[in-house]
Amino acid sequence: MKLTKILATCTASVLMMSSCSLDEEVYTSMAGEVVAQEGNYSALVAGAYSALGYLFEWGAYHEAINLDCDYQSGPAWAFTTIGNGNFYNNSSLDTFYFTYAQIIDRANYHYYLVNQVAGAPEKLKKNALGELRFLKAWALFEMVQVYGPIPLYKYSIEEGNDVNLPRSSVKEVYEHIIETLQEAETLLMPRNDADYAKGHVCRGTAKALLAKVYATIGSASMTSGSITVKGGPPMRTNEDGQKTRLMPQPITHQKNQVAGYEEFDSKEYYQLARAKALEVLTEGEFRLSASQEALWSYANKNGTEFQFCLQTLPVAESIYGNFIPQYYYGYWNTASYDVPVWSSGWYTQRDHWLQIFDDWEDERITWGVVHRYPGSYNNETKVMTWNYYPERDSVYVRKGERGYEPTDKLVSGAYYGSKLMKFSCTAELQGDVRLDYNWPFMRYAETYLIFAEADNEVNNGPSAEALSRVSELNRRNNSTTAIARNERTPFTQESFRSYILEERSKEFAAEGIRRNDLLRWGIYIQVMNAIGYYDENDNIKEREEKHLLLPLPVDEVNANPNIDRNNPGW
Repeated sequence: MKLTKILATCTASVLMMSSCSLDEEVYTSMAGEVVAQEGNYSALVAGAYSALGYLFEWGAYHEAINLDCDYQSGPAWAFTTIGNGNFYNNSSLDTFYFTYAQIIDRANYHYYLVNQVAGAPEKLKKNALGELRFLKAWALFEMVQVYGPIPLYKYSIEEGNDVNLPRSSVKEVYEHIIETLQEAETLLMPRNDADYAKGHVCRGTAKALLAKVYATIGSASMTSGSITVKGGPPMRTNEDGQKTRLMPQPITHQKNQVAGYEEFDSKEYYQLARAKALEVLTEGEFRLSASQEALWSYANKNGTEFQFCLQTLPVAESIYGNFIPQYYYGYWNTASYDVPVWSSGWYTQRDHWLQIFDDWEDERITWGVVHRYPGSYNNETKVMTWNYYPERDSVYVRKGERGYEPTDKLVSGAYYGSKLMKFSCTAELQGDVRLDYNWPFMRYAETYLIFAEADNEVNNGPSAEALSRVSELNRRNNSTTAIARNERTPFTQESFRSYILEERSKEFAAEGIRRNDLLRWGIYIQVMNAIGYYDENDNIKEREEKHLLLPLPVDEVNANPNIDRNNPGW
């Protein structure tokens, strides 16, 4: 994984560094030492960040992290591979693996190079080193969660590390992630520092990721426990052959300890998670947005709730933009019709996801779900037909209330589900498919829920502080507070655990978190199979043991003599 022309990519693409310009010289594979000699540490940081864009260039990232979970669906043609559990030799999963390997190698090598830079301001140089350490730890964490044991590159190939390493155990990988993040938090400047550059990670980001790492270990290593998830079959076939949609039902699952986490002490890591999350909550580097609408507005890109985001530009070419808004929200298509028509927006949260909300005024489904959008246009009659969702809004459609018209049609088939407004945050939605959407890798809202989750496990039930913290998030979302719920029906350790997992599914819908949540709690197979063989769009949801880990790419297994087999079942 050589440093090849990275600056031509990094300076004009996914991270808009203040010290990078669009006319940077194109460097060869020997450029690293030249850049270090020139003292351009910020360009070396940008080169490591730039690989993030490769995950989104052709839509690989969203397929790898979103399509295989209980609450997402769409047309059958889109779910034939990952969405149906067909992981082996998949191009999106291969891109996922090799891009993270590249990020790790660049972060290692550029850390080495930045250390060689002479004469740079010490504070800014340390911060650059911290960013590179964070990127490495984050990429390793992303990989170990889904692949299990992986080759662990503690330093780069360019520094002489062997190209082909054996796989390190899950424990070894996590130990290196933790020590790397601990180093990062000592090097990075806080977000409220005068020299902090917007769009970059900061000290609080490293601490937030460390809290998440600890909580992941805590949940995965827990030997037993119960979690209730709302799910089950989506449809019932009646005697007359007609199908009726079913509401999700609460189903209690017994968790399994996740393979590879047996040597960890769950309580110990939850104590660490609680303490580190509390640091982030009290130090004031981040703030919750006032509302979901404010959070996802274009004006709020890189706002104070976003801890780590993909950086994009409002242009349509290559990795400057990405397909995420097109896939999940849609866009105005100016081709083929005499007026713009709404296109794409194929992927939805299943109706079961919408129905888990017991607060109908929760902003995550009032503003957060698209309730009315253009369905089709007739060129001859010049009439646009509008769709509405969900079915329970039919009373407003009939009366022409809440922005509906009586002529609106209920969306049907594979598109019956929740389109999410969070994916509308772009400068331009007309005439193009690649848009400048900043993918939120990490959000401050998660730190609230990690604290509450860890507090519950440490104290065998939620403390008053945990209820208070979650209630802050509830109030932002205009939903019933955890405090009020506890007064109505006191939480137990089990019921609060289930509540936090459900809140995570509501808050982070289609943000790539749900599948890993089910995996780390050891209930992935149970929850998926409770759906039945198919979801409402005939996508296969049945899973087996082999699906607990993604297969390594065929090229990795074939090329590395130290890997003699793929993950179990592949």
